[in-house]
Amino acid sequence: MLPHFVLAVLIKLSDLTIVNTSYGPVQGSTKFSDDGNHKLMFKRIPFAKPPIGELRFGLPQSPNPWTGILNATEYSSSCMSHFLNTRHQQKSISEDCLYLNIFTSENCLTEKCAVIVYFHGGAFLAESAVMFSDEFILERYVSEDVVFVTSAYRLGVFGQLYFGPNGVLSENLLVHDSVKSLEFVHNEISNFGGNPKQVTIMGHSAGAALVNFLGFSDIIDPTLFQQIIAISAPMSFIFYDDAINNSYKFAEKLGCFGGNRSSMDVKSTLNCLQKFNDTEILNAQTEMVQTNFNSFNGVIQGEPVMKRNGKIANFKKNAPKRHIVCGSTQLEFGKDPFQYKPAGNFLDIENPKEVFDFYDTKMHNTEPRWTDPSSASVYISSRTYCEAMANAGANAYIYETRQKPESLHVSDMQYFIGIHREKVHTSDMDILDSFYSKMLVNFTKTGVPAPGWEKLDPKRMNYLELKVDTELGKGPRMLENYHDKEMETWFGEVMEYDRNVTKQKLMEFSSSTGNISESQSIFGQLWFHPIILLIVIIIILVLLCFKKRFQTGETTPLLS
Repeated sequence: MLPHFVLAVLIKLSDLTIVNTSYGPVQGSTKFSDDGNHKLMFKRIPFAKPPIGELRFGLPQSPNPWTGILNATEYSSSCMSHFLNTRHQQKSISEDCLYLNIFTSENCLTEKCAVIVYFHGGAFLAESAVMFSDEFILERYVSEDVVFVTSAYRLGVFGQLYFGPNGVLSENLLVHDSVKSLEFVHNEISNFGGNPKQVTIMGHSAGAALVNFLGFSDIIDPTLFQQIIAISAPMSFIFYDDAINNSYKFAEKLGCFGGNRSSMDVKSTLNCLQKFNDTEILNAQTEMVQTNFNSFNGVIQGEPVMKRNGKIANFKKNAPKRHIVCGSTQLEFGKDPFQYKPAGNFLDIENPKEVFDFYDTKMHNTEPRWTDPSSASVYISSRTYCEAMANAGANAYIYETRQKPESLHVSDMQYFIGIHREKVHTSDMDILDSFYSKMLVNFTKTGVPAPGWEKLDPKRMNYLELKVDTELGKGPRMLENYHDKEMETWFGEVMEYDRNVTKQKLMEFSSSTGNISESQSIFGQLWFHPIILLIVIIIILVLLCFKKRFQTGETTPLLS
Protein backbone atom coordinates (compact mmCIF):
# COMPACT_ATOMS: atom_id res chain seq x y z
CA MET A 1 0.00 0.00 0.00
CA LEU A 2 1.34 3.43 -0.96
CA PRO A 3 2.14 5.89 1.83
CA HIS A 4 -0.33 8.78 2.14
CA PHE A 5 2.19 11.41 1.03
CA VAL A 6 3.02 9.41 -2.12
CA LEU A 7 -0.72 9.06 -2.92
CA ALA A 8 -1.15 12.82 -2.47
CA VAL A 9 1.71 13.50 -4.88
CA LEU A 10 0.21 11.15 -7.48
CA ILE A 11 -3.19 12.89 -7.20
CA LYS A 12 -1.46 16.25 -7.57
CA LEU A 13 0.39 15.15 -10.69
CA SER A 14 -2.74 13.71 -12.31
CA ASP A 15 -5.36 15.79 -14.06
CA LEU A 16 -7.77 15.25 -11.15
CA THR A 17 -8.12 17.49 -8.09
CA ILE A 18 -10.13 16.79 -4.94
CA VAL A 19 -11.71 19.51 -2.79
CA ASN A 20 -13.70 18.98 0.40
CA THR A 21 -17.12 20.61 0.91
CA SER A 22 -19.72 20.48 3.67
CA TYR A 23 -21.60 17.87 1.64
CA GLY A 24 -18.61 15.67 0.84
CA PRO A 25 -15.44 15.60 -1.32
CA VAL A 26 -15.58 16.75 -4.94
CA GLN A 27 -13.24 15.58 -7.69
CA GLY A 28 -12.63 18.03 -10.54
CA SER A 29 -10.21 18.19 -13.45
CA THR A 30 -7.00 20.15 -13.90
CA LYS A 31 -5.64 22.07 -16.86
CA PHE A 32 -1.91 22.41 -16.39
CA SER A 33 -0.25 25.76 -17.04
CA ASP A 34 3.34 26.59 -17.92
CA ASP A 35 3.45 29.29 -15.26
CA GLY A 36 2.62 26.76 -12.53
CA ASN A 37 -0.77 28.33 -11.75
CA HIS A 38 -2.77 25.30 -12.84
CA LYS A 39 -6.46 25.80 -13.58
CA LEU A 40 -9.12 23.69 -11.87
CA MET A 41 -12.65 22.90 -13.03
CA PHE A 42 -15.44 21.45 -10.89
CA LYS A 43 -18.64 20.73 -12.80
CA ARG A 44 -22.08 19.39 -11.98
CA ILE A 45 -22.00 20.33 -8.30
CA PRO A 46 -25.56 20.12 -6.90
CA PHE A 47 -26.78 23.18 -5.02
CA ALA A 48 -30.28 21.73 -4.60
CA LYS A 49 -32.05 18.41 -4.74
CA PRO A 50 -33.27 17.44 -8.23
CA PRO A 51 -36.65 19.23 -8.70
CA ILE A 52 -38.41 16.09 -9.89
CA GLY A 53 -41.38 14.04 -8.73
CA GLU A 54 -43.02 15.69 -5.74
CA LEU A 55 -40.38 18.44 -5.81
CA ARG A 56 -41.48 19.62 -9.27
CA PHE A 57 -42.88 23.14 -8.92
CA GLY A 58 -41.61 23.23 -5.33
CA LEU A 59 -39.10 25.52 -3.65
CA PRO A 60 -35.49 24.33 -4.08
CA GLN A 61 -34.31 22.08 -1.25
CA SER A 62 -30.71 21.77 -0.02
CA PRO A 63 -28.91 18.74 -1.47
CA ASN A 64 -28.23 15.67 0.63
CA PRO A 65 -24.62 14.95 1.64
CA TRP A 66 -22.97 12.33 -0.53
CA THR A 67 -20.83 9.39 0.39
CA GLY A 68 -17.59 8.83 -1.45
CA ILE A 69 -16.06 11.31 -3.88
CA LEU A 70 -18.42 13.21 -6.20
CA ASN A 71 -17.28 13.09 -9.83
CA ALA A 72 -17.32 16.72 -10.99
CA THR A 73 -15.47 16.37 -14.29
CA GLU A 74 -18.44 16.49 -16.70
CA TYR A 75 -21.27 18.95 -17.19
CA SER A 76 -24.85 18.16 -16.25
CA SER A 77 -27.68 18.40 -18.74
CA SER A 78 -29.23 21.79 -19.39
CA CYS A 79 -32.53 22.64 -17.76
CA MET A 80 -35.65 21.92 -19.83
CA SER A 81 -35.09 24.46 -22.58
CA HIS A 82 -37.45 25.78 -25.21
CA PHE A 83 -35.46 25.52 -28.44
CA LEU A 84 -35.29 29.05 -29.71
CA ASN A 85 -33.65 29.89 -33.02
CA THR A 86 -30.08 30.04 -31.75
CA ARG A 87 -26.64 28.88 -32.79
CA HIS A 88 -26.10 27.45 -29.31
CA GLN A 89 -28.55 24.58 -28.92
CA GLN A 90 -28.14 22.44 -25.82
CA LYS A 91 -26.62 18.96 -26.13
CA SER A 92 -29.04 17.41 -23.66
CA ILE A 93 -31.84 18.65 -21.43
CA SER A 94 -33.27 17.31 -18.19
CA GLU A 95 -35.44 18.39 -15.31
CA ASP A 96 -32.58 17.30 -13.05
CA CYS A 97 -30.43 20.37 -13.72
CA LEU A 98 -29.89 22.44 -10.56
CA TYR A 99 -26.09 22.38 -10.60
CA LEU A 100 -23.31 24.92 -10.71
CA ASN A 101 -19.83 24.83 -12.24
CA ILE A 102 -16.76 26.34 -10.59
CA PHE A 103 -13.57 27.42 -12.40
CA THR A 104 -10.63 28.27 -10.17
CA SER A 105 -6.85 28.01 -9.88
CA GLU A 106 -4.15 26.85 -7.52
CA ASN A 107 -3.28 30.48 -6.77
CA CYS A 108 -6.83 31.09 -5.63
CA LEU A 109 -6.80 28.03 -3.37
CA THR A 110 -4.18 29.82 -1.29
CA GLU A 111 -5.05 33.49 -1.89
CA LYS A 112 -8.91 33.46 -1.78
CA CYS A 113 -9.81 35.30 -5.00
CA ALA A 114 -12.73 37.51 -5.94
CA VAL A 115 -15.72 35.60 -7.36
CA ILE A 116 -18.10 36.06 -10.31
CA VAL A 117 -21.37 34.11 -10.37
CA TYR A 118 -22.75 34.23 -13.92
CA PHE A 119 -26.45 33.76 -14.78
CA HIS A 120 -27.20 32.98 -18.42
CA GLY A 121 -29.81 34.68 -20.62
CA GLY A 122 -32.37 33.21 -23.00
CA ALA A 123 -35.67 34.96 -22.15
CA PHE A 124 -36.07 32.64 -19.12
CA LEU A 125 -37.00 29.97 -21.66
CA ALA A 126 -33.75 28.76 -23.21
CA GLU A 127 -29.94 28.46 -23.06
CA SER A 128 -28.04 27.17 -20.04
CA ALA A 129 -25.17 27.31 -17.58
CA VAL A 130 -23.21 24.66 -19.53
CA MET A 131 -23.01 26.26 -22.98
CA PHE A 132 -19.83 28.29 -22.61
CA SER A 133 -16.19 27.63 -23.51
CA ASP A 134 -14.03 26.32 -20.67
CA GLU A 135 -10.97 27.77 -22.37
CA PHE A 136 -12.49 31.25 -22.59
CA ILE A 137 -13.45 31.29 -18.90
CA LEU A 138 -10.05 29.99 -17.82
CA GLU A 139 -8.16 32.49 -19.99
CA ARG A 140 -10.23 35.61 -19.35
CA TYR A 141 -11.13 35.19 -15.70
CA VAL A 142 -9.29 32.40 -13.88
CA SER A 143 -5.90 33.49 -15.27
CA GLU A 144 -6.68 36.92 -13.80
CA ASP A 145 -7.23 35.36 -10.37
CA VAL A 146 -11.02 35.40 -10.42
CA VAL A 147 -13.07 32.36 -9.44
CA PHE A 148 -15.82 32.02 -12.06
CA VAL A 149 -19.12 30.21 -11.37
CA THR A 150 -21.95 29.44 -13.81
CA SER A 151 -25.28 28.57 -12.24
CA ALA A 152 -28.47 26.97 -13.56
CA TYR A 153 -32.09 27.83 -12.75
CA ARG A 154 -35.38 26.28 -13.85
CA LEU A 155 -36.70 27.65 -17.15
CA GLY A 156 -40.15 28.27 -18.60
CA VAL A 157 -43.13 26.76 -16.85
CA PHE A 158 -40.84 24.70 -14.57
CA GLY A 159 -39.64 27.92 -12.95
CA GLN A 160 -42.61 30.22 -13.44
CA LEU A 161 -45.87 28.30 -12.89
CA TYR A 162 -48.08 30.34 -10.56
CA PHE A 163 -51.83 30.48 -9.88
CA GLY A 164 -51.85 33.47 -7.57
CA PRO A 165 -51.71 33.52 -3.74
CA ASN A 166 -52.69 30.05 -2.57
CA GLY A 167 -50.30 28.89 0.18
CA VAL A 168 -49.22 25.88 -1.89
CA LEU A 169 -47.25 27.12 -4.91
CA SER A 170 -44.64 29.89 -4.52
CA GLU A 171 -44.15 32.54 -7.17
CA ASN A 172 -40.86 33.07 -9.04
CA LEU A 173 -39.37 29.62 -8.52
CA LEU A 174 -36.48 30.45 -10.85
CA VAL A 175 -35.48 33.34 -8.58
CA HIS A 176 -35.62 31.05 -5.56
CA ASP A 177 -33.31 28.67 -7.46
CA SER A 178 -30.83 31.50 -8.01
CA VAL A 179 -30.90 32.49 -4.35
CA LYS A 180 -30.28 28.86 -3.41
CA SER A 181 -27.21 28.71 -5.65
CA LEU A 182 -25.88 31.94 -4.14
CA GLU A 183 -26.34 30.49 -0.66
CA PHE A 184 -24.27 27.48 -1.74
CA VAL A 185 -21.58 29.78 -3.12
CA HIS A 186 -21.58 31.86 0.05
CA ASN A 187 -21.12 28.80 2.25
CA GLU A 188 -18.79 26.69 0.08
CA ILE A 189 -16.80 28.91 -2.29
CA SER A 190 -13.89 29.32 0.13
CA ASN A 191 -13.22 25.59 -0.34
CA PHE A 192 -12.63 26.34 -4.03
CA GLY A 193 -10.42 29.38 -3.46
CA GLY A 194 -13.10 32.08 -3.53
CA ASN A 195 -13.69 34.91 -1.10
CA PRO A 196 -17.37 34.86 0.01
CA LYS A 197 -17.08 38.54 0.96
CA GLN A 198 -16.05 39.54 -2.57
CA VAL A 199 -18.76 38.09 -4.82
CA THR A 200 -20.06 39.81 -7.97
CA ILE A 201 -23.20 38.53 -9.68
CA MET A 202 -23.16 38.96 -13.46
CA GLY A 203 -25.59 38.25 -16.29
CA HIS A 204 -26.61 39.08 -19.83
CA SER A 205 -30.12 39.74 -21.18
CA ALA A 206 -32.63 37.79 -19.05
CA GLY A 207 -29.68 36.78 -16.87
CA ALA A 208 -28.92 40.47 -16.34
CA ALA A 209 -32.56 41.16 -15.49
CA LEU A 210 -32.31 38.34 -12.95
CA VAL A 211 -29.13 39.90 -11.56
CA ASN A 212 -30.95 43.21 -11.09
CA PHE A 213 -33.86 41.47 -9.37
CA LEU A 214 -31.44 39.77 -6.98
CA GLY A 215 -29.32 42.86 -6.46
CA PHE A 216 -32.14 45.27 -5.69
CA SER A 217 -34.28 43.02 -3.52
CA ASP A 218 -34.53 44.04 0.11
CA ILE A 219 -35.89 40.59 0.95
CA ILE A 220 -32.90 38.46 -0.12
CA ASP A 221 -30.00 38.11 2.32
CA PRO A 222 -27.71 41.08 1.47
CA THR A 223 -24.55 39.23 2.56
CA LEU A 224 -24.74 36.71 -0.31
CA PHE A 225 -22.97 39.03 -2.78
CA GLN A 226 -21.52 42.52 -2.92
CA GLN A 227 -21.50 43.77 -6.55
CA ILE A 228 -23.54 43.63 -9.79
CA ILE A 229 -22.73 43.48 -13.51
CA ALA A 230 -25.89 43.69 -15.66
CA ILE A 231 -25.32 43.63 -19.43
CA SER A 232 -28.21 44.36 -21.83
CA ALA A 233 -30.80 43.82 -19.10
CA PRO A 234 -34.44 44.19 -20.11
CA MET A 235 -36.80 44.85 -17.22
CA SER A 236 -38.66 41.54 -17.75
CA PHE A 237 -41.33 41.88 -15.07
CA ILE A 238 -44.05 39.81 -16.72
CA PHE A 239 -47.53 41.23 -16.21
CA TYR A 240 -49.08 39.65 -13.12
CA ASP A 241 -52.45 38.75 -14.67
CA ASP A 242 -50.76 37.35 -17.78
CA ALA A 243 -48.51 35.10 -15.68
CA ILE A 244 -51.48 33.65 -13.80
CA ASN A 245 -53.61 33.28 -16.95
CA ASN A 246 -50.77 31.45 -18.71
CA SER A 247 -50.51 29.02 -15.80
CA TYR A 248 -54.26 28.26 -15.86
CA LYS A 249 -54.14 27.77 -19.65
CA PHE A 250 -51.19 25.42 -19.25
CA ALA A 251 -52.91 23.32 -16.57
CA GLU A 252 -56.08 23.20 -18.65
CA LYS A 253 -54.09 22.15 -21.72
CA LEU A 254 -52.89 19.05 -19.84
CA GLY A 255 -56.30 18.29 -18.39
CA CYS A 256 -55.37 19.27 -14.83
CA PHE A 257 -57.78 22.20 -14.56
CA GLY A 258 -61.48 22.20 -15.44
CA GLY A 259 -61.92 25.92 -16.05
CA ASN A 260 -63.53 27.03 -12.77
CA ARG A 261 -60.93 29.03 -10.87
CA SER A 262 -63.06 29.60 -7.80
CA SER A 263 -63.32 25.86 -7.11
CA MET A 264 -59.79 24.92 -8.18
CA ASP A 265 -57.70 22.86 -5.73
CA VAL A 266 -54.10 23.93 -6.39
CA LYS A 267 -52.65 20.90 -4.63
CA SER A 268 -54.69 18.50 -6.74
CA THR A 269 -53.71 20.39 -9.88
CA LEU A 270 -50.01 20.12 -8.98
CA ASN A 271 -50.41 16.40 -8.25
CA CYS A 272 -51.91 16.01 -11.70
CA LEU A 273 -49.09 17.97 -13.39
CA GLN A 274 -46.46 15.92 -11.55
CA LYS A 275 -47.71 12.75 -13.26
CA PHE A 276 -46.53 13.94 -16.69
CA ASN A 277 -42.91 13.42 -17.73
CA ASP A 278 -40.68 16.42 -18.32
CA THR A 279 -40.82 16.13 -22.12
CA GLU A 280 -44.64 16.22 -22.11
CA ILE A 281 -44.50 19.32 -19.91
CA LEU A 282 -41.99 20.98 -22.24
CA ASN A 283 -44.00 20.12 -25.37
CA ALA A 284 -47.15 21.68 -23.92
CA GLN A 285 -45.18 24.79 -22.99
CA THR A 286 -43.61 24.97 -26.46
CA GLU A 287 -47.05 24.97 -28.11
CA MET A 288 -48.07 27.91 -25.95
CA VAL A 289 -44.84 29.83 -26.62
CA GLN A 290 -45.21 29.37 -30.37
CA THR A 291 -48.63 31.02 -30.13
CA ASN A 292 -47.59 33.69 -27.63
CA PHE A 293 -43.85 34.21 -27.11
CA ASN A 294 -44.51 36.07 -23.86
CA SER A 295 -45.76 32.89 -22.20
CA PHE A 296 -43.44 31.98 -19.31
CA ASN A 297 -40.62 34.41 -20.00
CA GLY A 298 -40.57 36.74 -17.04
CA VAL A 299 -40.59 37.29 -13.31
CA ILE A 300 -43.66 38.68 -11.54
CA GLN A 301 -43.57 41.53 -9.05
CA GLY A 302 -43.58 39.28 -6.00
CA GLU A 303 -41.31 37.43 -3.58
CA PRO A 304 -38.43 36.95 -3.21
CA VAL A 305 -37.85 39.99 -5.44
CA MET A 306 -40.30 42.33 -3.72
CA LYS A 307 -43.58 42.30 -1.84
CA ARG A 308 -46.40 41.09 -4.05
CA ASN A 309 -47.57 43.70 -6.57
CA GLY A 310 -44.94 46.18 -5.41
CA LYS A 311 -44.08 49.24 -7.46
CA ILE A 312 -41.05 49.13 -9.77
CA ALA A 313 -40.07 52.68 -8.82
CA ASN A 314 -40.11 51.84 -5.10
CA PHE A 315 -38.17 48.63 -5.76
CA LYS A 316 -35.18 50.65 -6.96
CA LYS A 317 -35.19 52.95 -3.94
CA ASN A 318 -34.84 50.23 -1.30
CA ALA A 319 -31.82 48.27 -2.56
CA PRO A 320 -28.81 47.49 -0.39
CA LYS A 321 -25.85 49.66 -1.44
CA ARG A 322 -23.78 47.74 -4.01
CA HIS A 323 -21.31 48.80 -6.71
CA ILE A 324 -22.77 48.20 -10.16
CA VAL A 325 -21.89 48.16 -13.88
CA CYS A 326 -24.76 48.55 -16.38
CA GLY A 327 -24.16 47.90 -20.07
CA SER A 328 -26.04 48.05 -23.35
CA THR A 329 -25.41 47.91 -27.08
CA GLN A 330 -26.12 50.63 -29.60
CA LEU A 331 -29.00 48.89 -31.37
CA GLU A 332 -30.06 46.11 -28.98
CA PHE A 333 -33.19 44.71 -30.72
CA GLY A 334 -33.48 47.70 -33.04
CA LYS A 335 -32.29 46.08 -36.26
CA ASP A 336 -35.81 44.76 -36.79
CA PRO A 337 -37.84 46.50 -34.06
CA PHE A 338 -41.26 45.33 -35.27
CA GLN A 339 -40.22 41.70 -34.76
CA TYR A 340 -40.02 42.20 -31.01
CA LYS A 341 -42.87 42.88 -28.64
CA PRO A 342 -42.39 43.94 -25.02
CA ALA A 343 -41.74 40.82 -22.96
CA GLY A 344 -42.67 42.51 -19.72
CA ASN A 345 -43.32 45.63 -17.75
CA PHE A 346 -40.53 48.11 -17.14
CA LEU A 347 -42.64 50.99 -15.85
CA ASP A 348 -45.46 51.30 -13.33
CA ILE A 349 -48.11 51.43 -16.04
CA GLU A 350 -51.72 50.38 -15.46
CA ASN A 351 -52.84 49.75 -19.04
CA PRO A 352 -50.11 47.76 -20.79
CA LYS A 353 -52.18 46.59 -23.76
CA GLU A 354 -53.36 50.10 -24.64
CA VAL A 355 -49.92 51.60 -24.02
CA PHE A 356 -48.08 49.17 -26.27
CA ASP A 357 -50.74 49.41 -28.99
CA PHE A 358 -50.26 53.17 -28.85
CA TYR A 359 -46.51 52.70 -29.02
CA ASP A 360 -46.72 50.39 -32.03
CA THR A 361 -48.85 52.95 -33.86
CA LYS A 362 -46.27 55.63 -33.21
CA MET A 363 -43.47 53.38 -34.44
CA HIS A 364 -45.29 52.48 -37.64
CA ASN A 365 -45.76 56.18 -38.31
CA THR A 366 -41.95 56.15 -38.69
CA GLU A 367 -41.23 58.81 -36.13
CA PRO A 368 -37.46 58.52 -35.68
CA ARG A 369 -37.52 59.55 -32.03
CA TRP A 370 -39.40 56.37 -31.10
CA THR A 371 -37.26 53.39 -30.11
CA ASP A 372 -38.75 49.88 -30.09
CA PRO A 373 -40.10 48.90 -26.65
CA SER A 374 -37.76 45.96 -26.10
CA SER A 375 -34.68 48.12 -26.72
CA ALA A 376 -36.15 50.96 -24.66
CA SER A 377 -36.58 48.60 -21.72
CA VAL A 378 -32.84 47.81 -21.84
CA TYR A 379 -31.80 51.47 -21.97
CA ILE A 380 -34.22 52.53 -19.24
CA SER A 381 -33.21 49.54 -17.11
CA SER A 382 -29.50 50.37 -17.43
CA ARG A 383 -30.07 54.02 -16.68
CA THR A 384 -32.51 53.76 -13.78
CA TYR A 385 -30.85 50.87 -11.95
CA CYS A 386 -27.40 52.44 -12.18
CA GLU A 387 -28.84 55.82 -11.21
CA ALA A 388 -30.52 54.32 -8.15
CA MET A 389 -27.24 52.82 -6.93
CA ALA A 390 -25.37 56.07 -7.58
CA ASN A 391 -27.98 57.94 -5.53
CA ALA A 392 -27.46 55.37 -2.76
CA GLY A 393 -23.75 56.28 -2.69
CA ALA A 394 -22.36 53.24 -4.52
CA ASN A 395 -19.94 53.24 -7.45
CA ALA A 396 -22.09 53.03 -10.60
CA TYR A 397 -20.81 52.79 -14.15
CA ILE A 398 -22.74 52.79 -17.44
CA TYR A 399 -21.36 51.86 -20.85
CA GLU A 400 -22.66 51.23 -24.34
CA THR A 401 -20.91 49.11 -26.97
CA ARG A 402 -21.00 50.80 -30.40
CA GLN A 403 -18.41 48.75 -32.23
CA LYS A 404 -18.66 48.44 -36.02
CA PRO A 405 -19.93 46.73 -38.09
CA GLU A 406 -22.97 46.73 -35.75
CA SER A 407 -23.68 46.31 -32.07
CA LEU A 408 -26.80 44.27 -31.40
CA HIS A 409 -28.22 42.56 -28.32
CA VAL A 410 -25.86 39.57 -28.38
CA SER A 411 -22.94 40.92 -30.42
CA ASP A 412 -20.78 41.88 -27.43
CA MET A 413 -21.13 38.46 -25.75
CA GLN A 414 -18.01 37.39 -27.64
CA TYR A 415 -15.99 39.82 -25.53
CA PHE A 416 -17.09 38.71 -22.06
CA ILE A 417 -18.36 35.09 -22.35
CA GLY A 418 -16.99 33.90 -25.70
CA ILE A 419 -20.11 33.12 -27.77
CA HIS A 420 -21.80 34.75 -30.78
CA ARG A 421 -18.46 35.52 -32.38
CA GLU A 422 -18.78 36.71 -35.98
CA LYS A 423 -17.17 34.83 -38.85
CA VAL A 424 -15.64 38.10 -40.06
CA HIS A 425 -13.62 39.73 -37.32
CA THR A 426 -11.92 43.08 -37.79
CA SER A 427 -8.68 44.22 -36.16
CA ASP A 428 -10.65 46.93 -34.34
CA MET A 429 -12.86 44.25 -32.82
CA ASP A 430 -9.73 42.40 -31.71
CA ILE A 431 -8.52 45.53 -29.93
CA LEU A 432 -11.85 45.88 -28.11
CA ASP A 433 -11.68 42.19 -27.31
CA SER A 434 -8.27 42.69 -25.67
CA PHE A 435 -9.59 44.89 -22.86
CA TYR A 436 -13.39 44.40 -22.61
CA SER A 437 -13.37 41.48 -20.15
CA LYS A 438 -10.34 42.97 -18.39
CA MET A 439 -12.49 45.92 -17.29
CA LEU A 440 -15.04 43.54 -15.78
CA VAL A 441 -12.25 41.67 -14.00
CA ASN A 442 -10.91 44.95 -12.58
CA PHE A 443 -14.37 45.88 -11.35
CA THR A 444 -14.81 42.46 -9.75
CA LYS A 445 -11.54 42.79 -7.88
CA THR A 446 -11.49 46.51 -7.02
CA GLY A 447 -14.93 48.02 -7.63
CA VAL A 448 -13.44 50.22 -10.38
CA PRO A 449 -13.40 48.95 -14.01
CA ALA A 450 -10.79 51.32 -15.49
CA PRO A 451 -8.93 54.47 -14.37
CA GLY A 452 -10.42 56.71 -17.07
CA TRP A 453 -13.98 55.47 -16.63
CA GLU A 454 -15.82 58.09 -14.59
CA LYS A 455 -18.36 57.08 -11.98
CA LEU A 456 -21.93 57.91 -12.90
CA ASP A 457 -23.11 61.42 -12.04
CA PRO A 458 -26.94 61.23 -12.23
CA LYS A 459 -27.13 64.92 -13.16
CA ARG A 460 -24.94 64.37 -16.23
CA MET A 461 -25.77 60.72 -16.97
CA ASN A 462 -22.21 60.20 -18.15
CA TYR A 463 -21.28 56.88 -19.73
CA LEU A 464 -18.44 55.14 -21.55
CA GLU A 465 -18.81 54.65 -25.29
CA LEU A 466 -17.01 51.41 -26.20
CA LYS A 467 -15.82 51.73 -29.77
CA VAL A 468 -12.49 51.35 -31.54
CA ASP A 469 -11.90 52.95 -34.96
CA THR A 470 -8.20 52.95 -35.82
CA GLU A 471 -8.77 54.66 -39.19
CA LEU A 472 -10.21 57.70 -37.45
CA GLY A 473 -7.90 57.33 -34.46
CA LYS A 474 -10.82 56.93 -32.06
CA GLY A 475 -11.14 54.77 -29.00
CA PRO A 476 -13.41 54.55 -25.94
CA ARG A 477 -14.57 57.95 -24.66
CA MET A 478 -16.84 59.41 -22.01
CA LEU A 479 -20.15 60.90 -23.19
CA GLU A 480 -23.17 62.35 -21.39
CA ASN A 481 -26.98 62.18 -21.43
CA TYR A 482 -27.28 58.40 -21.73
CA HIS A 483 -30.48 57.72 -23.69
CA ASP A 484 -32.28 60.89 -22.67
CA LYS A 485 -34.66 60.40 -25.60
CA GLU A 486 -36.06 57.12 -24.28
CA MET A 487 -36.42 58.50 -20.77
CA GLU A 488 -38.29 61.58 -21.98
CA THR A 489 -40.56 59.52 -24.21
CA TRP A 490 -41.49 56.80 -21.74
CA PHE A 491 -41.61 58.82 -18.53
CA GLY A 492 -43.31 61.68 -20.35
CA GLU A 493 -45.63 60.99 -23.27
CA VAL A 494 -46.16 57.28 -22.62
CA MET A 495 -46.89 57.67 -18.90
CA GLU A 496 -49.25 60.57 -19.66
CA TYR A 497 -51.08 58.40 -22.18
CA ASP A 498 -51.38 55.64 -19.56
CA ARG A 499 -52.88 58.08 -17.04
CA ASN A 500 -55.37 59.32 -19.62
CA VAL A 501 -56.44 55.75 -20.43
CA THR A 502 -57.04 55.12 -16.72
CA LYS A 503 -59.15 58.29 -16.43
CA GLN A 504 -61.20 57.28 -19.47
CA LYS A 505 -61.82 53.82 -18.05
CA LEU A 506 -62.99 55.29 -14.74
CA MET A 507 -65.40 57.61 -16.53
CA GLU A 508 -66.79 54.76 -18.63
CA PHE A 509 -67.16 52.59 -15.53
CA SER A 510 -68.99 55.34 -13.61
CA SER A 511 -71.30 55.94 -16.54
CA SER A 512 -72.11 52.26 -16.97
CA THR A 513 -72.90 51.77 -13.27
CA GLY A 514 -74.84 55.01 -12.89
CA ASN A 515 -72.29 56.43 -10.51
CA ILE A 516 -72.01 59.86 -12.07
CA SER A 517 -70.05 62.54 -10.31
CA GLU A 518 -71.60 65.02 -7.85
CA SER A 519 -71.25 67.87 -10.34
CA GLN A 520 -73.23 65.83 -12.90
CA SER A 521 -76.07 64.82 -10.50
CA ILE A 522 -79.03 66.89 -9.20
CA PHE A 523 -77.23 67.09 -5.86
CA GLY A 524 -74.64 69.31 -7.51
CA GLN A 525 -77.21 71.73 -9.14
CA LEU A 526 -77.63 75.27 -7.70
CA TRP A 527 -81.45 75.07 -7.46
CA PHE A 528 -81.53 71.75 -5.58
CA HIS A 529 -80.66 72.83 -2.03
CA PRO A 530 -83.09 75.89 -1.80
CA ILE A 531 -85.98 73.66 -2.96
CA ILE A 532 -85.15 71.11 -0.26
CA LEU A 533 -85.01 73.89 2.36
CA LEU A 534 -88.45 75.23 1.29
CA ILE A 535 -89.99 71.73 1.50
CA VAL A 536 -88.58 71.30 5.01
CA ILE A 537 -90.07 74.67 6.12
CA ILE A 538 -93.51 73.75 4.74
CA ILE A 539 -93.44 70.40 6.56
CA ILE A 540 -92.52 72.13 9.84
CA LEU A 541 -95.37 74.67 9.46
CA VAL A 542 -97.89 71.92 8.75
CA LEU A 543 -96.77 69.99 11.82
CA LEU A 544 -97.06 73.12 14.00
CA CYS A 545 -100.54 73.71 12.69
CA PHE A 546 -101.60 70.18 13.55
CA LYS A 547 -100.14 70.51 17.02
CA LYS A 548 -102.10 73.75 17.75
CA ARG A 549 -105.44 72.29 16.61
CA PHE A 550 -104.97 69.15 18.73
CA GLN A 551 -104.25 71.29 21.80
CA THR A 552 -107.51 73.40 21.36
CA GLY A 553 -109.66 70.40 20.57
CA GLU A 554 -110.50 71.60 17.11
CA THR A 555 -110.79 69.23 14.21
CA THR A 556 -109.62 69.92 10.80
CA PRO A 557 -111.72 69.19 7.74
CA LEU A 558 -109.28 66.48 6.91
CA LEU A 559 -109.90 64.64 10.20
CA SER A 560 -113.66 65.21 10.49
